[in-house]
Amino acid sequence: MDVLLRPAALARAWMGAGRNAETIAVPGVVLGPGEALVRVDLVTIAEDDIAITDGEEECPVPTVLGREFVGRVAALGGRVDATDGTALELGERVVSAAGPHERIGGHRELVGAFATHVHLVAGTAVARVGETLPACLLAPVPGAITRAAAVVRAIEAEADPEGLAVAISGIGAEPLALAAMLAERGARALIASIDPRVRARAARFGAELAPEAMADTTLVARFRSDAGDRRERLVRGSAPTTADLDAAVGFIRAPGTRRYPFADLVSAPLPLDDLDDAIELARSGRHLRVAIAPGA
Repeated sequence: MDVLLRPAALARAWMGAGRNAETIAVPGVVLGPGEALVRVDLVTIAEDDIAITDGEEECPVPTVLGREFVGRVAALGGRVDATDGTALELGERVVSAAGPHERIGGHRELVGAFATHVHLVAGTAVARVGETLPACLLAPVPGAITRAAAVVRAIEAEADPEGLAVAISGIGAEPLALAAMLAERGARALIASIDPRVRARAARFGAELAPEAMADTTLVARFRSDAGDRRERLVRGSAPTTADLDAAVGFIRAPGTRRYPFADLVSAPLPLDDLDDAIELARSGRHLRVAIAPGA
C-alpha cells in the first residue's frame, strides 16, 4: 500500500562515526501486509545510540538510530495486531519492540525513531499504552524498561523474588528500572552500579547501595536463591520477548509505579533539528535519557 506523506516525513540519517548526520525527506512509504507507520511523539537517546555514534558499536550505514520511542499509528498495511491480539486502529498511542538496526534501503528509509515517523516491519510487537501517561514515561519502555523486564523474567525462572537480595550492576536507566521492578515484587534491591548517577538515585527507586560496586556496564543481576545457597546466580538480560514488552508497559502504567520518579530521568525535549546537540547532551551525563520531540 502506497502512503503519501504531506508534509514529507523527515529523518536524521546516521552516516558513520566521525561524519555528520544528514536530514532526509521521505514523501511516501510503501507498506506491505502487516506493516505499520507510526508518527513519533517522543524518542529518547539510549546508551547504544551513543556507543554507535562514538564508533564503539558496529551498525549498518546509512541508518536512522533511535529505538526508544512512543508514537501514534499513522497508517496500516492491512490488519496489524497489537500484543493483546486485537487489531490496531489509526491514531492509537503505542510503543513497539526494539528490533535490530537496519540499513536504509528502497522504500525503507524510516528505520529508526530519530525521525518524524517509523516504518515497522510485519511481526514487530506493538503494544498500546493508553492516553494517560506523559510521553517521557513511555518513550524508554521499549528499551530500558523492557530489558529490565527480561531480567526479572530470568530471575523469576530461578527463584521467588519475595525477600530475595539482588545486587544490580549496569549503567544508565536500566539498573534503576530493574530495582523498582524488584522492589514491587518484595525483593531487596542493591545497587552495585559504578555509575554515580544511578547510585545517587538508588533510594528513590526502592533500592539500597551495595557494599561494593561492580564494573559491569551492561545490566546484570546477582543473587543467591536462599540463605543456604553457596552458588551465586548471575543473570544477564537476554533478548527481550513480546511478553517482556507487555510486562514493561504494565509496570509503567501500574498505579504503584508512580512512586518512582522515572520522569526525572528524562530531559526536556529538544527538536529533531537539534539532534547533534541532544547527543552531546546525552554524552555529558547530565540526564540518563535525553528526549527529542520530532514534531516540536
